[in-house]
Amino acid sequence: MLLLAGCGAGREPERPNVLVVLVDTLRADRLPFYGYGGDTAPFLTSWARRSVVFERAWAASSWTAPATASVFTGVYPHQHGVVVGMQVGKHLRNLTEEFELSRLPDELETLPEFMRSLGYRTFGVADNPNIGTELGFEQGFERFACTPAVDSERVTATVREWSAEIRAAQPWFVYLHFMDPHFPYEQHAPFYRAPDSEDPIELASAAYDSEIRFLDQEIEKVFSALGVGEDTLIVFLADHGEEFGDHGRLGHDPQLYSELTRIPLFVHLPGVPPRRERENVSQVDLLPTLRDLQQAPRAEQDAGSSLRALLERGQPLGERTLFGMRLGRGSILRSAIRGDHKYIVTDFDERLDKPQIRELYDLAQDPHEKTNLIEREAELGAELDAHLRTFEAGTTRWGSGAEAAILGPELLRRIQELGYTGGDDDDVDDDDEHVPPREKPAPQDSGGC
Repeated sequence: MLLLAGCGAGREPERPNVLVVLVDTLRADRLPFYGYGGDTAPFLTSWARRSVVFERAWAASSWTAPATASVFTGVYPHQHGVVVGMQVGKHLRNLTEEFELSRLPDELETLPEFMRSLGYRTFGVADNPNIGTELGFEQGFERFACTPAVDSERVTATVREWSAEIRAAQPWFVYLHFMDPHFPYEQHAPFYRAPDSEDPIELASAAYDSEIRFLDQEIEKVFSALGVGEDTLIVFLADHGEEFGDHGRLGHDPQLYSELTRIPLFVHLPGVPPRRERENVSQVDLLPTLRDLQQAPRAEQDAGSSLRALLERGQPLGERTLFGMRLGRGSILRSAIRGDHKYIVTDFDERLDKPQIRELYDLAQDPHEKTNLIEREAELGAELDAHLRTFEAGTTRWGSGAEAAILGPELLRRIQELGYTGGDDDDVDDDDEHVPPREKPAPQDSGGC
Protein backbone atom coordinates (compact mmCIF):
# COMPACT_ATOMS: atom_id res chain seq x y z
CA MET A 1 0.00 0.00 0.00
CA LEU A 2 1.24 3.48 -0.85
CA LEU A 3 -0.10 6.31 1.25
CA LEU A 4 0.85 8.71 -1.52
CA ALA A 5 -0.83 6.88 -4.36
CA GLY A 6 -1.57 9.25 -7.21
CA CYS A 7 -5.07 10.46 -7.97
CA GLY A 8 -4.65 10.98 -11.70
CA ALA A 9 -2.35 12.80 -14.05
CA GLY A 10 -1.47 16.32 -13.03
CA ARG A 11 -3.05 16.02 -9.59
CA GLU A 12 -1.27 16.19 -6.27
CA PRO A 13 -1.24 12.86 -4.41
CA GLU A 14 -3.52 12.65 -1.40
CA ARG A 15 -1.97 12.45 2.03
CA PRO A 16 -3.82 11.03 5.03
CA ASN A 17 -4.47 13.05 8.14
CA VAL A 18 -2.09 11.90 10.88
CA LEU A 19 -2.89 11.72 14.59
CA VAL A 20 -0.26 10.82 17.19
CA VAL A 21 -1.60 10.25 20.71
CA LEU A 22 0.99 9.81 23.46
CA VAL A 23 -0.08 9.01 27.01
CA ASP A 24 2.35 9.79 29.80
CA THR A 25 3.20 7.04 32.30
CA LEU A 26 1.06 4.31 30.73
CA ARG A 27 1.99 0.67 31.25
CA ALA A 28 1.19 -1.65 28.37
CA ASP A 29 -0.05 -4.37 30.71
CA ARG A 30 -2.81 -2.13 32.12
CA LEU A 31 -4.67 -2.14 28.81
CA PRO A 32 -7.16 -4.83 27.72
CA PHE A 33 -5.50 -5.24 24.32
CA TYR A 34 -2.33 -6.26 26.16
CA GLY A 35 -4.10 -8.86 28.26
CA TYR A 36 -5.27 -6.82 31.25
CA GLY A 37 -8.45 -8.12 32.88
CA GLY A 38 -9.77 -4.70 33.88
CA ASP A 39 -11.98 -2.66 31.55
CA THR A 40 -9.61 0.30 31.52
CA ALA A 41 -9.78 1.33 27.86
CA PRO A 42 -12.83 0.19 25.85
CA PHE A 43 -12.51 2.93 23.24
CA LEU A 44 -8.79 2.45 22.68
CA THR A 45 -9.36 -1.30 22.53
CA SER A 46 -11.89 -0.79 19.73
CA TRP A 47 -9.19 0.99 17.72
CA ALA A 48 -6.49 -1.51 18.63
CA ARG A 49 -8.69 -4.22 17.09
CA ARG A 50 -8.53 -2.30 13.82
CA SER A 51 -4.79 -1.65 13.98
CA VAL A 52 -1.39 -3.29 14.05
CA VAL A 53 -0.57 -3.82 17.74
CA PHE A 54 3.09 -4.15 18.68
CA GLU A 55 3.50 -6.52 21.61
CA ARG A 56 7.16 -5.67 22.21
CA ALA A 57 7.50 -1.91 21.89
CA TRP A 58 10.23 -0.30 23.98
CA ALA A 59 10.84 3.19 25.32
CA ALA A 60 14.20 4.86 24.73
CA SER A 61 14.15 6.06 28.34
CA SER A 62 12.01 5.66 31.43
CA TRP A 63 11.09 9.30 31.90
CA THR A 64 9.28 11.87 29.84
CA ALA A 65 11.72 14.38 28.39
CA PRO A 66 14.29 11.98 26.87
CA ALA A 67 11.69 9.43 25.75
CA THR A 68 9.45 11.97 24.02
CA ALA A 69 12.46 13.68 22.47
CA SER A 70 13.32 10.31 20.92
CA VAL A 71 9.76 10.02 19.57
CA PHE A 72 10.10 13.47 18.03
CA THR A 73 13.58 13.05 16.54
CA GLY A 74 14.14 9.36 15.82
CA VAL A 75 17.41 9.35 17.79
CA TYR A 76 18.41 8.01 21.19
CA PRO A 77 18.77 10.18 24.32
CA HIS A 78 22.57 10.25 24.26
CA GLN A 79 22.29 11.65 20.72
CA HIS A 80 19.68 14.38 21.22
CA GLY A 81 20.99 15.31 24.67
CA VAL A 82 17.62 15.94 26.32
CA VAL A 83 18.42 13.73 29.28
CA VAL A 84 17.74 16.12 32.16
CA GLY A 85 14.12 17.24 31.88
CA MET A 86 12.55 18.84 34.90
CA GLN A 87 15.09 17.80 37.54
CA VAL A 88 14.09 20.70 39.67
CA GLY A 89 13.63 19.40 43.20
CA LYS A 90 16.69 21.00 44.75
CA HIS A 91 15.91 24.28 42.98
CA LEU A 92 12.37 24.49 44.32
CA ARG A 93 13.78 25.39 47.72
CA ASN A 94 14.89 28.73 46.29
CA LEU A 95 12.39 29.89 43.73
CA THR A 96 14.29 33.08 42.97
CA GLU A 97 17.03 30.98 41.39
CA GLU A 98 16.87 30.29 37.66
CA PHE A 99 17.42 26.74 36.48
CA GLU A 100 19.28 25.63 33.36
CA LEU A 101 18.34 22.47 31.49
CA SER A 102 18.77 20.84 28.10
CA ARG A 103 16.53 21.39 25.07
CA LEU A 104 16.16 19.86 21.63
CA PRO A 105 19.06 20.81 19.33
CA ASP A 106 18.07 22.98 16.38
CA GLU A 107 20.08 20.71 14.06
CA LEU A 108 17.61 17.86 14.54
CA GLU A 109 14.46 17.82 12.43
CA THR A 110 11.47 17.03 14.61
CA LEU A 111 8.40 15.03 13.65
CA PRO A 112 6.16 18.13 13.31
CA GLU A 113 8.86 19.91 11.31
CA PHE A 114 8.99 16.97 8.90
CA MET A 115 5.21 16.85 8.54
CA ARG A 116 5.03 20.60 8.00
CA SER A 117 7.68 20.35 5.27
CA LEU A 118 5.27 18.08 3.37
CA GLY A 119 2.50 20.67 3.49
CA TYR A 120 0.67 19.44 6.58
CA ARG A 121 -0.92 21.91 8.98
CA THR A 122 0.59 20.96 12.33
CA PHE A 123 -1.08 21.19 15.75
CA GLY A 124 0.15 20.08 19.16
CA VAL A 125 -1.35 20.02 22.65
CA ALA A 126 0.49 18.77 25.74
CA ASP A 127 -0.27 18.84 29.45
CA ASN A 128 3.20 18.01 30.78
CA PRO A 129 5.70 20.86 31.39
CA ASN A 130 8.46 18.61 30.05
CA ILE A 131 6.79 18.90 26.64
CA GLY A 132 6.81 22.67 26.42
CA THR A 133 8.57 25.50 24.68
CA GLU A 134 11.35 25.56 27.28
CA LEU A 135 12.64 22.23 25.95
CA GLY A 136 11.97 23.07 22.30
CA PHE A 137 9.04 20.73 21.69
CA GLU A 138 7.07 23.46 19.92
CA GLN A 139 9.43 23.29 16.92
CA GLY A 140 7.47 22.67 13.72
CA PHE A 141 4.00 23.21 15.14
CA GLU A 142 1.87 25.87 13.50
CA ARG A 143 -0.21 25.95 16.68
CA PHE A 144 1.04 24.59 20.00
CA ALA A 145 -0.45 24.74 23.48
CA CYS A 146 0.90 23.39 26.73
CA THR A 147 -1.86 23.19 29.33
CA PRO A 148 -0.14 22.11 32.56
CA ALA A 149 -3.22 20.90 34.40
CA VAL A 150 -2.41 17.15 34.49
CA ASP A 151 -5.93 16.73 33.21
CA SER A 152 -7.06 15.44 29.83
CA GLU A 153 -10.15 17.65 29.97
CA ARG A 154 -7.90 20.63 29.25
CA VAL A 155 -6.43 18.87 26.22
CA THR A 156 -9.92 17.96 25.05
CA ALA A 157 -11.11 21.55 25.48
CA THR A 158 -8.20 22.89 23.44
CA VAL A 159 -8.80 20.38 20.64
CA ARG A 160 -12.48 21.29 20.54
CA GLU A 161 -11.57 24.97 20.40
CA TRP A 162 -9.31 24.30 17.42
CA SER A 163 -11.44 21.58 15.80
CA ALA A 164 -13.02 23.71 13.07
CA GLU A 165 -9.62 25.00 12.00
CA ILE A 166 -8.06 21.53 12.11
CA ARG A 167 -10.87 19.84 10.17
CA ALA A 168 -10.72 22.56 7.52
CA ALA A 169 -7.00 21.87 7.08
CA GLN A 170 -6.19 19.11 4.62
CA PRO A 171 -4.03 17.36 5.42
CA TRP A 172 -3.48 17.85 9.15
CA PHE A 173 -1.01 16.46 11.67
CA VAL A 174 -2.04 16.51 15.34
CA TYR A 175 0.08 15.49 18.32
CA LEU A 176 -1.64 15.07 21.69
CA HIS A 177 0.22 14.41 24.95
CA PHE A 178 -1.99 13.31 27.85
CA MET A 179 -0.74 13.07 31.42
CA ASP A 180 -3.62 11.63 33.46
CA PRO A 181 -1.99 8.36 34.61
CA HIS A 182 0.98 10.28 36.05
CA PHE A 183 1.29 10.78 39.81
CA PRO A 184 -0.53 12.22 41.73
CA TYR A 185 -3.20 9.64 40.88
CA GLU A 186 -6.82 10.73 41.11
CA GLN A 187 -9.76 8.50 41.99
CA HIS A 188 -12.16 9.05 39.09
CA ALA A 189 -15.78 8.25 39.86
CA PRO A 190 -17.50 6.16 38.64
CA PHE A 191 -14.46 4.22 37.44
CA TYR A 192 -12.56 3.90 40.71
CA ARG A 193 -12.81 0.51 42.39
CA ALA A 194 -11.48 0.61 45.95
CA PRO A 195 -9.28 -2.37 46.83
CA ASP A 196 -9.90 -4.50 49.89
CA SER A 197 -6.55 -3.41 51.27
CA GLU A 198 -5.17 -0.16 52.69
CA ASP A 199 -1.80 -0.96 51.15
CA PRO A 200 -0.48 2.26 49.52
CA ILE A 201 0.57 0.44 46.36
CA GLU A 202 -2.83 -1.20 45.91
CA LEU A 203 -4.60 2.11 46.52
CA ALA A 204 -2.37 3.84 44.00
CA SER A 205 -2.84 1.03 41.50
CA ALA A 206 -6.63 1.22 41.73
CA ALA A 207 -6.59 4.99 41.24
CA TYR A 208 -4.20 4.56 38.30
CA ASP A 209 -6.69 2.25 36.58
CA SER A 210 -9.44 4.83 37.06
CA GLU A 211 -7.19 7.49 35.52
CA ILE A 212 -6.77 5.34 32.41
CA ARG A 213 -10.51 4.70 32.13
CA PHE A 214 -11.28 8.41 32.50
CA LEU A 215 -8.65 9.23 29.90
CA ASP A 216 -10.11 6.67 27.49
CA GLN A 217 -13.41 8.55 27.36
CA GLU A 218 -11.59 11.86 26.84
CA ILE A 219 -9.67 10.38 23.91
CA GLU A 220 -12.99 9.26 22.44
CA LYS A 221 -14.20 12.88 22.64
CA VAL A 222 -11.05 14.07 20.88
CA PHE A 223 -11.50 11.55 18.06
CA SER A 224 -15.07 12.75 17.62
CA ALA A 225 -14.05 16.42 17.61
CA LEU A 226 -11.41 15.78 14.94
CA GLY A 227 -13.60 13.52 12.81
CA VAL A 228 -11.07 10.70 13.05
CA GLY A 229 -12.03 7.76 10.86
CA GLU A 230 -10.74 4.71 9.02
CA ASP A 231 -8.88 6.96 6.58
CA THR A 232 -6.80 8.55 9.38
CA LEU A 233 -3.28 7.34 10.13
CA ILE A 234 -3.24 6.88 13.91
CA VAL A 235 -0.29 6.20 16.18
CA PHE A 236 -1.00 5.47 19.84
CA LEU A 237 1.87 5.05 22.31
CA ALA A 238 3.29 6.01 25.71
CA ASP A 239 6.49 7.71 26.77
CA HIS A 240 7.15 5.17 29.53
CA GLY A 241 5.32 3.05 32.08
CA GLU A 242 4.93 3.07 35.85
CA GLU A 243 6.04 0.80 38.68
CA PHE A 244 3.70 -0.54 41.34
CA GLY A 245 6.07 -2.50 43.53
CA ASP A 246 7.37 -4.70 40.69
CA HIS A 247 10.93 -4.05 41.82
CA GLY A 248 10.21 -2.55 45.21
CA ARG A 249 9.27 1.00 44.23
CA LEU A 250 6.29 3.10 43.25
CA GLY A 251 6.41 5.60 40.39
CA HIS A 252 9.15 5.88 37.79
CA ASP A 253 12.36 6.25 39.74
CA PRO A 254 15.63 5.52 37.93
CA GLN A 255 15.44 2.00 36.52
CA LEU A 256 15.01 0.35 33.12
CA TYR A 257 12.89 -2.70 33.91
CA SER A 258 9.95 -3.59 31.69
CA GLU A 259 7.24 -2.04 33.86
CA LEU A 260 8.79 1.30 32.86
CA THR A 261 10.18 0.57 29.39
CA ARG A 262 7.65 -1.74 27.72
CA ILE A 263 5.08 0.60 26.23
CA PRO A 264 1.81 0.27 24.34
CA LEU A 265 2.00 0.96 20.61
CA PHE A 266 -0.54 0.48 17.88
CA VAL A 267 -0.61 1.93 14.39
CA HIS A 268 -3.81 2.25 12.39
CA LEU A 269 -2.73 2.42 8.77
CA PRO A 270 -5.53 2.93 6.24
CA GLY A 271 -5.99 -0.19 4.15
CA VAL A 272 -3.79 -2.44 6.30
CA PRO A 273 -5.56 -5.35 8.06
CA PRO A 274 -5.29 -5.52 11.87
CA ARG A 275 -2.92 -7.98 13.49
CA ARG A 276 -0.38 -8.34 16.30
CA GLU A 277 3.39 -8.12 15.84
CA ARG A 278 6.04 -9.56 18.17
CA GLU A 279 9.07 -7.83 16.64
CA ASN A 280 11.06 -5.61 19.01
CA VAL A 281 10.41 -2.00 18.04
CA SER A 282 11.37 1.33 19.58
CA GLN A 283 10.18 4.89 19.90
CA VAL A 284 13.04 5.91 17.61
CA ASP A 285 11.36 3.97 14.78
CA LEU A 286 8.35 6.30 14.55
CA LEU A 287 9.89 9.17 12.58
CA PRO A 288 11.74 6.92 10.07
CA THR A 289 8.48 5.00 9.56
CA LEU A 290 6.48 8.14 8.83
CA ARG A 291 9.19 9.31 6.43
CA ASP A 292 8.94 6.01 4.55
CA LEU A 293 5.15 6.04 4.51
CA GLN A 294 5.29 9.52 3.00
CA GLN A 295 7.86 8.31 0.43
CA ALA A 296 10.49 10.66 1.84
CA PRO A 297 14.14 9.55 1.94
CA ARG A 298 15.73 8.33 5.13
CA ALA A 299 17.43 11.20 6.97
CA GLU A 300 21.02 11.23 8.17
CA GLN A 301 19.83 11.71 11.74
CA ASP A 302 17.58 8.62 11.84
CA ALA A 303 18.80 6.05 14.36
CA GLY A 304 15.65 3.97 14.16
CA SER A 305 14.30 1.75 11.39
CA SER A 306 11.28 2.15 9.17
CA LEU A 307 8.48 -0.21 10.15
CA ARG A 308 6.64 0.25 6.87
CA ALA A 309 7.41 -3.18 5.40
CA LEU A 310 6.57 -4.79 8.73
CA LEU A 311 3.29 -2.88 8.93
CA GLU A 312 2.18 -3.45 5.36
CA ARG A 313 3.53 -6.93 4.61
CA GLY A 314 4.69 -8.40 7.91
CA GLN A 315 8.26 -8.40 6.61
CA PRO A 316 10.67 -9.08 9.50
CA LEU A 317 13.13 -6.37 10.47
CA GLY A 318 15.98 -8.80 11.00
CA GLU A 319 18.14 -9.03 14.08
CA ARG A 320 18.91 -5.67 15.62
CA THR A 321 19.63 -4.20 19.03
CA LEU A 322 17.52 -1.52 20.71
CA PHE A 323 18.95 0.81 23.32
CA GLY A 324 17.75 2.77 26.34
CA MET A 325 19.18 5.08 28.98
CA ARG A 326 18.24 6.88 32.16
CA LEU A 327 20.07 9.25 34.45
CA GLY A 328 19.73 8.55 38.16
CA ARG A 329 20.96 10.05 41.39
CA GLY A 330 24.68 9.96 40.70
CA SER A 331 24.28 7.15 38.20
CA ILE A 332 23.59 6.39 34.56
CA LEU A 333 21.63 3.32 33.50
CA ARG A 334 21.82 1.93 29.97
CA SER A 335 20.15 -1.03 28.32
CA ALA A 336 20.42 -3.14 25.19
CA ILE A 337 17.63 -5.43 23.93
CA ARG A 338 18.28 -8.06 21.27
CA GLY A 339 15.82 -10.83 20.59
CA ASP A 340 14.59 -12.20 23.89
CA HIS A 341 17.50 -10.86 25.93
CA LYS A 342 17.82 -7.59 27.78
CA TYR A 343 21.05 -6.26 29.24
CA ILE A 344 21.16 -3.43 31.80
CA VAL A 345 24.32 -1.78 33.11
CA THR A 346 24.42 0.82 35.87
CA ASP A 347 27.53 2.98 36.31
CA PHE A 348 27.91 5.27 39.32
CA ASP A 349 29.64 8.57 39.87
CA GLU A 350 33.16 7.75 41.07
CA ARG A 351 32.60 9.90 44.16
CA LEU A 352 29.98 7.41 45.34
CA ASP A 353 32.53 4.57 45.35
CA LYS A 354 29.93 2.02 44.22
CA PRO A 355 30.64 -0.93 41.90
CA GLN A 356 29.10 -1.24 38.46
CA ILE A 357 25.90 -3.32 38.32
CA ARG A 358 25.34 -5.61 35.32
CA GLU A 359 22.10 -7.48 34.66
CA LEU A 360 20.91 -9.86 31.95
CA TYR A 361 17.37 -11.20 31.55
CA ASP A 362 15.61 -13.66 29.26
CA LEU A 363 12.36 -11.84 28.52
CA ALA A 364 10.70 -14.92 27.04
CA GLN A 365 11.23 -17.03 30.17
CA ASP A 366 11.35 -14.20 32.71
CA PRO A 367 9.23 -11.28 31.45
CA HIS A 368 9.19 -9.62 34.88
CA GLU A 369 13.00 -9.62 35.10
CA LYS A 370 13.46 -11.40 38.41
CA THR A 371 16.36 -13.75 37.55
CA ASN A 372 19.67 -12.11 36.68
CA LEU A 373 21.57 -14.35 34.24
CA ILE A 374 24.73 -12.26 34.01
CA GLU A 375 26.96 -14.86 35.66
CA ARG A 376 25.36 -17.84 33.95
CA GLU A 377 25.52 -16.24 30.48
CA ALA A 378 28.58 -14.03 30.91
CA GLU A 379 29.58 -14.27 27.24
CA LEU A 380 26.23 -12.94 26.01
CA GLY A 381 26.32 -10.18 28.62
CA ALA A 382 29.80 -9.13 27.50
CA GLU A 383 28.67 -9.17 23.86
CA LEU A 384 25.69 -6.91 24.53
CA ASP A 385 27.82 -4.62 26.69
CA ALA A 386 30.37 -4.25 23.89
CA HIS A 387 27.59 -3.61 21.37
CA LEU A 388 26.12 -0.93 23.61
CA ARG A 389 29.42 0.88 24.07
CA THR A 390 30.37 0.59 20.40
CA PHE A 391 27.01 2.04 19.39
CA GLU A 392 27.33 4.96 21.79
CA ALA A 393 30.87 5.73 20.69
CA GLY A 394 30.04 5.56 16.99
CA THR A 395 26.85 7.61 16.81
CA THR A 396 26.46 11.31 16.19
CA ARG A 397 25.69 13.58 19.12
CA TRP A 398 23.66 16.44 17.75
CA GLY A 399 23.90 20.05 18.83
CA SER A 400 25.93 20.98 21.88
CA GLY A 401 24.45 18.03 23.75
CA ALA A 402 22.03 19.84 24.36
CA GLU A 403 21.38 23.53 24.12
CA ALA A 404 20.54 25.42 27.30
CA ALA A 405 17.14 26.65 28.37
CA ILE A 406 16.47 28.76 31.44
CA LEU A 407 13.51 28.21 33.75
CA GLY A 408 12.52 31.09 35.95
CA PRO A 409 10.61 31.14 39.27
CA GLU A 410 7.13 31.26 37.72
CA LEU A 411 7.52 28.03 35.77
CA LEU A 412 9.25 26.36 38.71
CA ARG A 413 6.23 27.09 40.90
CA ARG A 414 3.96 25.61 38.24
CA ILE A 415 6.10 22.48 38.08
CA GLN A 416 5.96 22.16 41.86
CA GLU A 417 2.15 22.25 41.72
CA LEU A 418 2.23 19.30 39.31
CA GLY A 419 4.21 17.12 41.69
CA TYR A 420 7.72 17.59 40.28
CA THR A 421 9.33 17.94 43.68
CA GLY A 422 11.91 15.17 43.54
CA GLY A 423 15.59 15.27 44.31
CA ASP A 424 17.31 14.50 41.02
CA ASP A 425 14.41 13.05 39.10
CA ASP A 426 11.17 14.11 37.51
CA ASP A 427 9.41 12.16 40.23
CA VAL A 428 8.63 12.79 43.87
CA ASP A 429 10.99 12.61 46.85
CA ASP A 430 11.99 9.14 48.00
CA ASP A 431 9.99 9.34 51.19
CA ASP A 432 6.89 10.93 49.70
CA GLU A 433 3.86 8.64 49.76
CA HIS A 434 2.16 8.10 46.40
CA VAL A 435 -1.30 7.67 47.87
CA PRO A 436 -4.54 8.88 46.29
CA PRO A 437 -6.76 10.78 46.29
CA ARG A 438 -5.63 14.19 45.14
CA GLU A 439 -7.29 17.47 44.26
CA LYS A 440 -7.21 18.73 40.71
CA PRO A 441 -5.00 21.78 40.19
CA ALA A 442 -6.80 24.86 38.96
CA PRO A 443 -6.98 25.04 35.13
CA GLN A 444 -4.26 27.09 33.48
CA ASP A 445 -4.55 29.12 30.32
CA SER A 446 -2.96 27.58 27.24
CA GLY A 447 0.59 28.65 26.72
CA GLY A 448 4.14 27.46 26.46
CA CYS A 449 4.17 25.42 29.69
